[in-house]
Amino acid sequence: MVAPGEIGVKFNDIGALEEVKKALNELVILPMRRPELFSHGNLLRPCKGISLFGPPGTGKTLLAKALATEAGANFISITGSTLTSKWFGDAKKLTKALFSFASKLDPVIIFVDEVDSLLGARGGSFEHEATRGMRNEFMAAWDGLRSKVSQRILILGATNRPFDLDDVVIRRLPRRC
Repeated sequence: MVAPGEIGVKFNDIGALEEVKKALNELVILPMRRPELFSHGNLLRPCKGISLFGPPGTGKTLLAKALATEAGANFISITGSTLTSKWFGDAKKLTKALFSFASKLDPVIIFVDEVDSLLGARGGSFEHEATRGMRNEFMAAWDGLRSKVSQRILILGATNRPFDLDDVVIRRLPRRC
């Protein structure tokens, strides 16, 4: 976990991607900085997830860090290996702990680097039970986000392969930049 003042990257440090930065300002920064504007009704509810996609080296991780700074949000970066364990059942516990920790840090951006490796298309009968359980736990916790109107938690997924994501994940990442 990195506090917003410790990240050290701002939008001004990124020399391009002006349209993406503008979209992220409207989708993330404004709702995180001014939650009272989005607390009445469902029409202006902030989104729970956004996906950043593009080839390797195009600045997705840098953009995520700058976004957390600009939004004044804590930044948690995870990968597939962060939530996996050799012990059966630990992945589900780690996932629960992640979302519990995030709810205490509000506002927070949970950055899932290589989201396709963690939440990629389901593998049918070849998928390991522990992986399936971790994915289900992640999805259930994700669905529970913003159960309180004032809660400010965002899942920001980055991928090089957006077409490898599971349909369930794509529906939860309704905005793409």
